[in-house]
Amino acid sequence: MSSKFFDFKTDYNWDPVDSKAFDLFDKWRKQGRLGFLNLPVDGKLHDDTMELSDKYRSNTSTLFVAGIGGSSLGLRAILSALDQRGGGRVVVVDSPDSKVIERAVAGADPEDSAICVITKSGGTAETLSIFMELRRLLGTETPVIAVTDPERGELRKLADSRGWDSLPVPANVGGRFSVLSPVGLFPAAFAGIDTAGLLSGAESVVEDFDKRGSSSLAGRITGAFLSRFKSHPVHVFMPYSDFLADTALWFAQLWAESLGKAEDLSGNKVNIGQTPLACHGPADQHSLVQLFMEGPADKTVTILTEGTPSVSKPVPGEFSHVPTMSYLEGRNPDELRMAEAEATATALSDRGLPVSRISIPGITAEYLGQIFMSLEIATALAGLALGVDPLDQPGVETGKILTYKAMGREGF
Repeated sequence: MSSKFFDFKTDYNWDPVDSKAFDLFDKWRKQGRLGFLNLPVDGKLHDDTMELSDKYRSNTSTLFVAGIGGSSLGLRAILSALDQRGGGRVVVVDSPDSKVIERAVAGADPEDSAICVITKSGGTAETLSIFMELRRLLGTETPVIAVTDPERGELRKLADSRGWDSLPVPANVGGRFSVLSPVGLFPAAFAGIDTAGLLSGAESVVEDFDKRGSSSLAGRITGAFLSRFKSHPVHVFMPYSDFLADTALWFAQLWAESLGKAEDLSGNKVNIGQTPLACHGPADQHSLVQLFMEGPADKTVTILTEGTPSVSKPVPGEFSHVPTMSYLEGRNPDELRMAEAEATATALSDRGLPVSRISIPGITAEYLGQIFMSLEIATALAGLALGVDPLDQPGVETGKILTYKAMGREGF
């Protein structure tokens, strides 16, 4: 298990989370409501996941994944961040757009493919539409793996009746907290990714949180993020690595859907929330940072960086006569990227914006697992500190119902 944590620091002062929030967190945990905390130590679930992934990886080269939101964003974060060695090709299809789906399957061999359909509820319209289109294009002989609720939902019934292979999403693990369940780990294992490392990193965060509370990595992140939650209604999450760009998108869903709520736990109208903005450094340094520097001072910023840049061997004198290039000779592009991350963080901090810095020594499964778990704990704990339910999402239900009605679903 990983014993070294990534570095987290802030350029602003903040107070620890109130003990009452920890008490409520502990109460919810004992009630079994925070099932994501148990995923790193659920050995049977991981073993079952690995066994099924090995089965398909041994005789299938491409896995098409149908999912959306919490059923795809975490997986995308894993696939884009980590090395895929010796595994199969994973194609994530998370848009109910026929042209996108057709392009995804173009040239695929149905006899060398499988479809993994992921929906906790078993009834997500977009996911099922994508799945049905994949079945039409690849053929009904293409094997299907269902990742869904262990007992309830139409997809569970369908998988059982048709004899499809399946894996459970634990009943007490919500979709946006499910990246370390078979939702993320089955396709990741198929791709040859170190899923044990992901779980090890996550487990170390939970143990640290249990031992040190507000002083733990997750506790400190919660305190820092929560301290500017109401005063700065926009949270900019900006990785300076292309490999971590999808992690920012995963965080945006986690933070927005968990903490944007109309009512508190007592039913009082509160209409609170902080809008997460997933950015991409250094590209957005040439666009959105202008707004951050000179627009409304309503943003808190988290800069995410990784590694220590290597040093390139100089190219002797080729561009020594060009002022805009000579200073870059012998300097690795990663050095420039890291310098830009530090410069942007410093400039925004000097401007008066609260800036947090997350720095991981390298993009490994262990550190990515730490990021997932620390931000999940921070989100759940922040919600309880704010007095809202971080696990529900009533605001999205109206749109779902109207969609069902427009599509003619029976009963709507």
